[in-house]
Amino acid sequence: MSNKNKNIKKLKGNIPNILTISRLFLTFPLIIFLEINKPNYVFALIILGGITDYFDGYFARRLNLKTKFGAIIDPLTDKIFLLIPLLWLCKTDLIPFWSIAVVLFRELIISALRTTVKDGLPASQLGKYKTLFFFIALVIFFQPFSRDLLSSLAILFYWLGFILTLITFIDYLKIKKNSI
Repeated sequence: MSNKNKNIKKLKGNIPNILTISRLFLTFPLIIFLEINKPNYVFALIILGGITDYFDGYFARRLNLKTKFGAIIDPLTDKIFLLIPLLWLCKTDLIPFWSIAVVLFRELIISALRTTVKDGLPASQLGKYKTLFFFIALVIFFQPFSRDLLSSLAILFYWLGFILTLITFIDYLKIKKNSI
């Protein structure tokens, strides 16, 4: 096999991780645009982050490129990417602080548990729905159209994500307990 083919194969093998890491780096402009109150840019970054999240999972499954690194870094990146705007929404009194504290607590515990399990403790289906609901809530909160009508819908999706946060936290603790 030529060096060119090896390099292409190596790059192809890293596509999911490259997409995940690119999403991680999107958090820096996300923070800046939140801080300078540019919701349209935040909206665009959240959409871009969602696209990279979808495709890193798609390529990992499609090309059978599931790794422990990916199983740990992808959900961690999702947490960072979603928690930053959620914290900002808390700062602006759109969602209560106590709920973000519970979400953050769950995410830190699950991230720690993932590092102790051989396969990285991949996300459950409910965990994926939790992330999806938070993502939808953020898209609606930061969408550039009329905010009044859609605010209630955004809050609904936030609370659905919050409920799944509690359910999946209990599920992950059961899994960890059974693996000890």
